[in-house]
Amino acid sequence: MANLHKYTSTEALNISYASDFEIQTAWDISNSEVTKDVTGYHTIFVQTDEDIYYGFSESTDAILGTAANNIYIKGGDTIYQLAVPYGIGDGSGSVYLHALRKTSSDASARLVYT
Repeated sequence: MANLHKYTSTEALNISYASDFEIQTAWDISNSEVTKDVTGYHTIFVQTDEDIYYGFSESTDAILGTAANNIYIKGGDTIYQLAVPYGIGDGSGSVYLHALRKTSSDASARLVYT
C-alpha cells in the first residue's frame, strides 16, 4: 500500500523546498528609510553588518518613523529568515521590506529572496 503521509504539508505545497533562490545586490541602509519590493516571494534571508530596524507594508511610504517602536536585526554573522507577510494594508498585492539603520554607521545587507 502507498505511503500517503510521505511528505509534510510544506513539502507537498512546494513552498520552501522548491522555491526560487535569488541572490540580490548588497543593500545600503543609511539614516533615510529604504525599501525593497518583495512581492511574490515567501521568505527573505538577511545578513547585515550593522543593526537595522525593519518592517513590511503595502507601499514605499516610510513606516519606521519612531525607531523606538520598531524591532531590529542585530548586525554580524547571523543570517535571519524573514517570512513575507501577505494580506497587509489595503490588499493591493504589493509587499515592501523597509529598513533604517539603528546605529550611527551605515549598514550593508546581503539579501536572498525565496
